[in-house]
Amino acid sequence: LGEPFFDSAEALIAHMIFAVPATRGIEFGSGFASASMKGSEHNDCITDSQGKTATNFASGINGGITNGNDIVFRVPIKPTSSIGLPQNTYNFKEKSVSTLLIEGRHDVCIAIRIPVVIECATAIVLADLMLCENRYR
Repeated sequence: LGEPFFDSAEALIAHMIFAVPATRGIEFGSGFASASMKGSEHNDCITDSQGKTATNFASGINGGITNGNDIVFRVPIKPTSSIGLPQNTYNFKEKSVSTLLIEGRHDVCIAIRIPVVIECATAIVLADLMLCENRYR
């Protein structure tokens, strides 16, 4: 699933994941660590006729197209800014910095909800890619 360039699986997944509030990045497979690896270290050795590999540094995606292995990525999430502590911020009405206290019910930690949201967002992208793939059959 996916296309080699503009509609690569990574690009489409990243596009969807960045639409999730609080997302601050995405790293596929070995990600940033791959920048310090040699090609011989990063290559995923194919071990059978089904395309299974001994490792999954590529995150299940090669050249923008899924390869049948697990799609693995990490997403850093920023903490919620709606906290129950006083915060200094600019007050446009008073034209000065003043203290703001958020009151009411807010999520203290959105991180416990994010994995489900990320998984569902990814499923939507993969389902869309499957529909696109089936269109050509």
